[in-house]
This record gives sequence, structure tokens and C-alpha cells, in this order.
Amino acid sequence: MSRARHKNQRPARIGPFTLILAILYGALASFVFCFSGTFGTFGQHPWRDAALVLVTITAAIALTYITLLLRVYSLRPATRSGDPDRFSWHLMIPCRDEESVIGATVSAARATFPGCHVWVIDDDSEDSTARIVHDLMDIDDRIHLISRVRPEARTGKGDALNAAYLQVAEFVGADEQARRQAVIGVLDADGYLSDNTLELLAGPDAFGDSTVGAIQIEVWMKNRNDRKPRPQAGRWLNAVGRYLIRMQDMEFRTSNSAMQLLRVQTGTVGMGGNGQFTRLTVLEDLSEVHGKPWGNSLCEDYELGLNIISLKHKNHYVREAHVSQEALPYFRRLLTQRTRWSQGNLQCSRMLPSLRRSKSLGASGLLEIHYFMFLPWIMVMNLAFVPLLLGMALEGGQAGFLGSADTGVVAAAALVFLVLPYVLWAPLYRHWGGERIGLMASTLLGAGYLLYVYFTYLYYPRAIGRQLTGRNSWAKTKRNADDLQVLPSFAADLEAEIRHLPVLDPQVLVELAEDLGSKEYVREVLAGFVLRWPARVANLYEAVAAAAPVPSRDAIASIRVSAAMVGAWQLESMAITVGGLIEAGDYDGARVMVSALEASGERTVADFRREYLVEGLA
Repeated sequence: MSRARHKNQRPARIGPFTLILAILYGALASFVFCFSGTFGTFGQHPWRDAALVLVTITAAIALTYITLLLRVYSLRPATRSGDPDRFSWHLMIPCRDEESVIGATVSAARATFPGCHVWVIDDDSEDSTARIVHDLMDIDDRIHLISRVRPEARTGKGDALNAAYLQVAEFVGADEQARRQAVIGVLDADGYLSDNTLELLAGPDAFGDSTVGAIQIEVWMKNRNDRKPRPQAGRWLNAVGRYLIRMQDMEFRTSNSAMQLLRVQTGTVGMGGNGQFTRLTVLEDLSEVHGKPWGNSLCEDYELGLNIISLKHKNHYVREAHVSQEALPYFRRLLTQRTRWSQGNLQCSRMLPSLRRSKSLGASGLLEIHYFMFLPWIMVMNLAFVPLLLGMALEGGQAGFLGSADTGVVAAAALVFLVLPYVLWAPLYRHWGGERIGLMASTLLGAGYLLYVYFTYLYYPRAIGRQLTGRNSWAKTKRNADDLQVLPSFAADLEAEIRHLPVLDPQVLVELAEDLGSKEYVREVLAGFVLRWPARVANLYEAVAAAAPVPSRDAIASIRVSAAMVGAWQLESMAITVGGLIEAGDYDGARVMVSALEASGERTVADFRREYLVEGLA
């Protein structure tokens, strides 16, 4: 379990000197755009000069902002821990057709945080989502299912969260102290919280501070080390998939995290859709003012954060705790996701007047949030103006850097201003990210991240186009697990070979009851096995997919030992087979066999439920 660092001092802040240096660095960009001759001679055409000045100003602001992000990221602020038992924790998980991931998510949350309540919001799923949750509810009274049906269902994530929040509030009760101590978190259906999350959220820098109304934690990509993120595809497509996944992990853990750290200082921390936590009393304040906490924009979580700020509550960000989610290894799905997010941010710009009227933000906060809101428009403007200006300069023979002695200077300036600010995130990711990445790989990551950053020029125009044409509906993004291949014949044959073994051995349970002195204790052991099974097999799959020897051995050993303890002979035999493949370094074979092992585990769980748990221990 990762532990929080205990510090007595508050995190260092960006001072005036750093701000001045950042502004000077940004201002130097005027050399590249206005005075280097790259776009022609300045002062000859007024309208072209105006365009150059506009592009220069936006570039200077962007470079100033990036410099501040790099600096605040390097400060490494520490978050002090606290006692989670001072609060009651409620995790809401909105779901629609999430059968491939929901069991493991609920299992992991309950196994990691025994004191928390998990509220699964089934938004009229057409798959087995509700059944999976019901099966877990039978053995754990801290798991709750909120079922929504059409026409109320499938009207947006915000509506689902609003309906669930009311049920959580009713569950907490009318006691004022209990309501003040209640904290509601929101997880994606594939979201895993780090072990230290509640400990850090309870600390004096987080909910231990009465002025903090909501907290966002850092986001990691849990499949960042997957060697074959697209199992049915070839080597080239898997390489592209690995690149996209790594870039998403690097983005969220470096530049996005730095943005939130800077927002801690400007008072503009944004809430994300995964890993956000809000006091129940703050949600009630929002309901009183707006009728409901969450709105209907495509980024309802960011909208929530803005509304919290407008009520003069403080949003905070904790980097040392994280939530893990799936990254997308498919370019088209990633483009769709980011276009949707960008359009959601555009929709939130309508809230700027109310934020200004609330006077809840100082000058730095207003500057930061306006820059973020207008960023899509700035990017599209640059996309239009920069190629146009350069083309005109080339056509007119006025591109001053061609054939000039200053060509090297211009190239060096372009490197410093257009490449370096983005490439630098790679060594920072290598140094502080805890990933096993070599120096050469880090260099390649930097070049790859530069390309990934310019990928924004694809989805910002699409988002603006959709917003201007009133297209606000989106299809749900598919889970990676939805594309897993069918169990190969040799794995199915091996599964058939173990059918002669008993799924479970009642004699083992009788002996276990004698050792423990009570059948009820055996029932608790079986309930724990059933509850932890989805998380155990998910951990195994993640470790095997990453070809990680130690985590893979630990994960399969956990399954093998627990199966032997409860007399699950088929499952133990399958675990021994998978363990042998892992020891031999055959991770492709082990990855295939995990599906067979999962099927064996599901039969074991079904028998335990039927024979010992649902009807009571015989």
C-alpha cells in the first residue's frame, strides 16, 4: 500500500520572479513570428501585421502558461494524510452496459476500502451489468444498486448522478453532523482508486480543511504497460495502440496534473469525470441554487466544479492519490472522446458571466479560466492563420529565413519555443512517474508527445463545428474489453480436460469449519473469496498483459492459494497451468489462458453462491 507523506509545511508557490521569467520567455516568441522574417517583412501590409500580432500574442500567452506549468510541476507539493474514519465515504459509479468491467471495479473498491459504500447507477443497461452487481450485493450490504429505466434513464450522466445523489442523501439521514461528514465520490465503471486515496482526502490539506468543498485526484492509465492492447490486430496496430496509451498516461500525469496544480494557486481546480469527491453539504448547496448538482453539458463534471467555485467553496487537487482508468488504443475512439470533451468545455463557457458576477475568483483565477475556455478558439485561429501567413510569405518571396544567414537562429528559436516546452514533459515523466523508462525511450517519448500535442488541432475544430451546428448527442465509447477475442480452441480444450475435477470439495469446507470453529466463519471466507474474485482476475490480466514477471506471479499465486484454501480444485488446476506459462515467460499463452481461468472462476463463484451463500451455509 502506498503511503502519504507527512509534512508540516504548505506546498511552495510560484513567486513573482518565476512569473516574470515565464512572461519574458513567452514574449520572446515575438522574434519567431514578427521579427525573424519567417512570415515576411513586418510593417508592409497592415492586415497581415495585425494577424501576425494576434498570432504572436496567443503564442506568448501559451508559452507563458506552459512555463508556469513546468515550474509548478517541479515543486512537488506534498499532501498530508488524515484519518478516513472521520468521514463517511460513498462512491457512485454510473453505468450503461458495463458488464466487462463493473464487477472488478466494485470488487476492488470494496476490498481496498472496507468502510466505504459503493453505489452503482445502472442507467437501463441491456447487458448483465445489473445481474453482476446484484450477485455482489447478496454478500455485501455496502454495495447498492440504483436502477433507472427509460424514459428517465439514458438522458445523460448528469441526470444519473443527480438521481443517485438523492438516494445517497436519504441513506445518510437527517442528522446534521452525519451530513457534514459525508463525502460522495464519482468513479468511472473502470476506475480503480489508489490505496492511499481516502487517507489523503481526509488530511488537513484536503477535506480536513473546512473550506475545501470538492477534490479531484490525479488520473493514471491502468493499461499503460499492455504489450498487446489490440489483441486481434497485428504488430503495427499494436505499436500504435501502445503509443496512444502511453501518451494518454503521460498527458494526465504531467501536463494535465500540472494544470491542476497551477489551478490550486489560482483557485480554479476543475472536476473530472473520474476521481472527483464532493461534500454532501456542498451538493446540497448546489441543489438549492441550481435545482440539482450536476448539469446537462457534455462535461457535467467540469460544470459541477465551476458551480462549486461560484458558491465560494474551494476546489482542491491531490496529486499523490490517483484513479486508474482505461486508455484508448484506437485513434478514432480517442478522437471522438477528445472532441466530446472539447465540446463540453465550449458549452461551459456560458458560465463565465456568472463566475465573474460571483466575485469568487481573483485576477489570476479569472485569467486562467478564461484562457482555458477560449483555448479551442485560439487553436483554430492559429490553425488558420499560421499556414496562411507562411504560404503568403513563400509565394511572395518574403520568407526571410530562406537563404538567410539567420536561418540557424530562426531554427534554434523555433526549437526553443515550439518544440522544447512539450518535449520536456518526457524526462519529467521518466523522473517522477515511477515508470521503468530508459533515457533513449524518454527521448522518443518526448518526440512522440510533441506529435500528440499537435493532435489537438484535429479535435478542436471538430468540437467547434459540432457546437456551432447544434450537434450535442454522442454514442457511448466502447470499452477495450468489448473487443477481446473469443477463447481459442486449445484453451477451451484444456478447460474441458479439468471438468473431471470437482468445482468445489465440500470436505475441505468441513475441515475449514472445524479449524475456524464455526460455519459462519467459513461463510465469511467464501463471501470474501466471491467479493474479491473479479478484482483478482482483473489484476492478473493487467499484469500478464504487461508481461510483468513479479506482478504476474503474485496475482496468479493469490488465485491459486485462495482456490486451494476453499477446495476449488478446477480453479486451482487452471491457476497452476497459467502459473506455469508465466514461469516459462509465455505471456501470450498466459494471456489467452486467463480467459479460461476466468470461466473456471465464474463457475466456482456460482457454486459457492448457490450452495453456501445465498441459501446459507449447510
